Amino acid sequence: MANRLKNKVAIVTGAGSGIGQGIALLFAHEGANVIVADINLETMTETVEQIQSDGGDATGIQVDVTQSDQVQRLIEQTVATYTKLDILINNAGVGCVPKTIVELTEEEWNDVIAADLSSVFLCCKYAIPEMVKIGGGSIITTSSISGLTGQRLRLGGAYNAAKGGVELLTKSLALDFAKENIRVNTVCPAWVETQLVKQFVGELDEKGKQDVLDLHPLGRMGTPKDIAQAFLYLASEESGWVTGTSLVVDGGYMAGKE
Repeated sequence: MANRLKNKVAIVTGAGSGIGQGIALLFAHEGANVIVADINLETMTETVEQIQSDGGDATGIQVDVTQSDQVQRLIEQTVATYTKLDILINNAGVGCVPKTIVELTEEEWNDVIAADLSSVFLCCKYAIPEMVKIGGGSIITTSSISGLTGQRLRLGGAYNAAKGGVELLTKSLALDFAKENIRVNTVCPAWVETQLVKQFVGELDEKGKQDVLDLHPLGRMGTPKDIAQAFLYLASEESGWVTGTSLVVDGGYMAGKE
């Protein structure tokens, strides 16, 4: 085991699969006590078992991060189990709804905003007081390049709006709690090889698949480990003077058009 997060307690939401699982596994490998939080009990348990089989420390807590009472319980159980909370990773969320806002139903809009933006508000609201008690902490949210640039029908306006909201909420929190030594940042991936993305890309024809790869000048999609390494930097003391920023990890997607 490595030690960049030794004796730290970290909550990772959406840790049952994809990017969240990658973060949870890496954090545990680096010495953190990890709360594996997910709405899916089966995948949550699988992540916990992987961490424990590697000699790490993990506890699973099933949670719907759009529900205030469940988020409060998540924070309370974390502190009851490990006595404190050092790191909050807001990773849980839903994907895009590929419709224009004219086609989008109000229910679909509300679901995306609740899962991708309001959940971040709730988790921060109840985690920050615990961080204040111990003199600081690090909050990192999985945002997206979709929070930094507009995109057409492929992703839909609700997802862009939610991730854009995450970006400015993060800056506001960074300012509000800097004196309490709480750092707040985001990581903004482009296309990452999660199960959901693999399924979507798998349904494309060969030209469509190549078009996705061509969005990234480095010639490939990212992996959960690529993204987890960025979270590790922002969670560790190596980024002690970094707050209110968006760390773009995108294979060159945002660099510009050729």
